[in-house]
Amino acid sequence: MFNLYTAIVLTALFLLLITATDILTNRLITKEMKKWAVLACLLIAGSLLGECVGVLTNGAAPSLIVLHQIGKLVEFCCAPAIGVAVAMAYGVLKWPKIAIAAAVAHAVFECISLRFHWVFRIDSQNIYHRESLYFIYIAAFILSIILCFSSVIRSGKEYQTGIDGVLVLTLLMLFIGVGIQFIYADIRIDFLCIAIGNMLLYSRCCKIVLQLDAVTCLLNRRCYDTALGNIGSRAVILFFDINRFKLVNDTYGHSVGDLCLKEIGKQLRAVYGKYGSCYRVGGDEFCVILDSHFEQLEELNGQFLAAVEALRKEDPRIPDIAYGYAYYNADTCHIQKAIEDADDMMYRNKHADSRAAKSSVS
Repeated sequence: MFNLYTAIVLTALFLLLITATDILTNRLITKEMKKWAVLACLLIAGSLLGECVGVLTNGAAPSLIVLHQIGKLVEFCCAPAIGVAVAMAYGVLKWPKIAIAAAVAHAVFECISLRFHWVFRIDSQNIYHRESLYFIYIAAFILSIILCFSSVIRSGKEYQTGIDGVLVLTLLMLFIGVGIQFIYADIRIDFLCIAIGNMLLYSRCCKIVLQLDAVTCLLNRRCYDTALGNIGSRAVILFFDINRFKLVNDTYGHSVGDLCLKEIGKQLRAVYGKYGSCYRVGGDEFCVILDSHFEQLEELNGQFLAAVEALRKEDPRIPDIAYGYAYYNADTCHIQKAIEDADDMMYRNKHADSRAAKSSVS
């Protein structure tokens, strides 16, 4: 058992080292994400090593009692903080400061409890015992896992990735790995499972980054081209174009132009994102592919135009939008024909807006 556990610890540590090295050399993710992702690796490593020290010193010579206590304290302080760090790295937290404060408060509680033996106790024979408030550690650990996955799910909704199979299976693996630990105390694979889960969440995050447009955080052109090839038997294709966008860049600068793109993208996702996928396909061109709720199309279009008009009242620098759409049915037309019809409608609206603008000026 000792040799097997040693192999598990070494494997988990190498997984964490590989993950942290890849994070630090990844040019796709921000410094803030790197900071929290590396911290998550360090917390997992700290928890694992603390557990390892506890396993190796449990029942050993009484002279190792202090080392045993330190090992368990490190494990109990670090483990519940893992979920917070992973959530900060790969998810979207509603109240990040509260989550961080809670993790710190729990660590302080564990340090105080060591003196009074509230959570665990090491007796004079250097044997580990759980005490009456051990459930607080378990509750904090489980809540951190729930916080982690709820924040990752929330980020998935924001970036149009949803709840995929990888996320579900990763969560299942974690619960099985941690559950085995509580049922069979001699089988210690909990932090190995957490190290693997952390690597899978990092990989999933990188995949999401590759799918997104850097400015608007909508799906990018590559995703759009792939989606057209995989489109269902029925859909609605909508194209959007920002009117006089070049004038915005020339007058106010590209920073304001980027702001316009972000705001328009945000409204597209808010209105159409529940019923389809939203893409940035070019400089100031967007596309939405609706795969459900076709009967609500006019209502959705009205909501989007109203949202854009509200933005323009707040910031007159934001231009209005030309749009066009076409219904696609695999039994009656080719997808390319639907794309051309939607594109033609959009440009008719764009030219009509241009003529109206010239007429108002004259």
